[in-house]
Amino acid sequence: MESLNRRSALVLGVALAPAIGLPQPAAAASMYGPDAGKEILPGIRQVDLGKWPINIATYKTAVATDYVFAPGSGFPDEAMKNDMICQIMEGEIWVKQGDKAYTAKAGHVFACAKDTFEEDKNQSNATAVMRVIDLMPA
Repeated sequence: MESLNRRSALVLGVALAPAIGLPQPAAAASMYGPDAGKEILPGIRQVDLGKWPINIATYKTAVATDYVFAPGSGFPDEAMKNDMICQIMEGEIWVKQGDKAYTAKAGHVFACAKDTFEEDKNQSNATAVMRVIDLMPA
């Protein structure tokens, strides 16, 4: 048998930990329970976070809302009612803006302009959360 150095021993220990019953890191839990907020579409729950005055000439207030997407749920392709900033807080959301489509993963930030079209869908097997900050006109 070849000699076992510290690095090999560490790798072997990590690999064997589940087999010998050592504690493992817990799986990430969703930010919200299954009944948080109110259901606004099948599989989508709206959690209102608040409304604040902002000091930007074009806007008067910012309204923050989290949308919790069950797997397979989504918003249809529709026009945005106002300018907004969106951030994926948990999971991933497929986003289609005009003729551009991509998967936005946790941490991704993007903007939506009033009257532009967007479609969003959770195509994964896990819950996803998208935070939307609506910029309300002055």
